[in-house]
Amino acid sequence: MFAFVHFARSIWYIDMQKAHLLELCISVRKAEYIWFIGGVMEDKAIKLLYINSSLHALICINQAPAGETGVYAVTQPIAANATFSITMLPLENCKGFVSLPYTRRVSIASKGTVFDNDGLIELCMWPENIVELTLKPLTVYKNDDMELRPAVLAPFEFYISGERHTAFVYNEASSSFVVEHAVTNRLKFVAPLGFGVKSVHIEFCNFGEFPLLCASGETFEGKPFLYTAHLLPEMDTDICTECSAHTIEKDGIYIIDEGLFWQKKTRWEKRNYRLQPVGCDLGWFTHAAVAASEPAKICTALLEAIGTGAKNEAMNCLTPSLAEDLSFSDLKEFFGDFCAVAQTLSPACGQAGIALKYPAGRNLFVAREFCVETKRAKGVLLIDNIREP
Repeated sequence: MFAFVHFARSIWYIDMQKAHLLELCISVRKAEYIWFIGGVMEDKAIKLLYINSSLHALICINQAPAGETGVYAVTQPIAANATFSITMLPLENCKGFVSLPYTRRVSIASKGTVFDNDGLIELCMWPENIVELTLKPLTVYKNDDMELRPAVLAPFEFYISGERHTAFVYNEASSSFVVEHAVTNRLKFVAPLGFGVKSVHIEFCNFGEFPLLCASGETFEGKPFLYTAHLLPEMDTDICTECSAHTIEKDGIYIIDEGLFWQKKTRWEKRNYRLQPVGCDLGWFTHAAVAASEPAKICTALLEAIGTGAKNEAMNCLTPSLAEDLSFSDLKEFFGDFCAVAQTLSPACGQAGIALKYPAGRNLFVAREFCVETKRAKGVLLIDNIREP
């Protein structure tokens, strides 16, 4: 009877896109109760696999087709403590790359295990006996029989210990930041950038006795980027990132990135012979402030502020009555050391909920879900209550 009431209540929180998942959760819960009634105390509950990927692909479990990812996740019940093989067969290619099929063995016993844990599969244990598998594409570069045109961008000459060197960005199959000796033409330093560079400007910066090479420009996707490398005691990369904007000042470099809700302004300064991030502010630095218009956004704003340590921004997400009962330390302790924010999977929270992931090992995570109640105060959407279902 308890289970029936629980299932009926869940329906009030579920939307149409989660209807199939709700039915499977009910089946999983029924199986769990059967084992409990039978007096078996060990974990014999049927699990629900929730498999997703950014790539449109056919997913096979133990060589049997289970469904296609790309728009919706693939869901399938599986026995408790099972070990199985999962295969990803791509049905499309990433731009500029060929997607390759692969198979990995996975165990869902205890906290879960991905054999040959090479980062292609992430496993996360959720409430309601849900096991999420996130499959990443395995790709190789694709030529498309087009003529490759190597290019040297923005050669910049500078001196180290009286010897002339040239820094430039080299484009071929990918982009790299390169430094060569101007006289002998020997390569002194090569750093792959991780993005394709369309245009670049290279300059020499000096923070006291700390010389830097700075390269900034635009990627082929139209995004600004910044790259810096220190020269002494030996050349090495400090910053390599796409960003919204950056400024180089006498005492440091400021980089503005787009966060999940806020913009992040990170300050980089010299520490132990290299540039390191020393502080981060949340706010709106390149455009007007944005107000949270729905529960998911105000939740994201709160969690991003907590993760960054931005006390004022976090407390401003709460209604005055909730803020009176909670301190910023209480919020940090309640949510713990999470590493990612995600959408809820189980029906208990519905759309008015948030989920957090916590590291449990290499590419292994555990999720917690929270139900959130919001209220408008003077036209501003704020959080009025947070609880675990």
